Amino acid sequence: MNTLWIEQFVHILAVIVWIGGLFFVTMVLAPTLKKEISQNSTRIALMHVLLRRFFFWVLIASVLLLVTGYSMVFVFYGGFAALSVPVWLMVVLGTIMVMIVLHTFFAPLKRLRRAVRDQDWQAGAKALGQVRMLANTNLSLSFVVILVGIWGVFGTPW
Repeated sequence: MNTLWIEQFVHILAVIVWIGGLFFVTMVLAPTLKKEISQNSTRIALMHVLLRRFFFWVLIASVLLLVTGYSMVFVFYGGFAALSVPVWLMVVLGTIMVMIVLHTFFAPLKRLRRAVRDQDWQAGAKALGQVRMLANTNLSLSFVVILVGIWGVFGTPW
């Protein structure tokens, strides 16, 4: 089994964990909790616990994506100068997505943790709104990255 194949497998597996989880959290879990749990303190505290566990996996996936992505660029494809436009776009957009995750983890998620600890539900709701906005941004970017990846593998649709 060659190394490129293993790196591509790990890369795609990390994408599935991250983006699949992101889709579930933003499109299914959060709206359901908002509809079913009217008490802010319960809903915000629960989302905090869920997001802490989710971000554990997202951070692992992010590291794997960066390591495998940049390794493929430099070891197998010959560096940035040798990349096709779709692969170059995937690398740039993927790196931006990881930066958004890091910002989310170290800013609004930290504020959410502090708000839950202090039982400040208004601050918690605000922090959760920021997490949701950044998650929606990353989910939108992921669709673009997937389309660019398809373009890179199968050619342009036009």
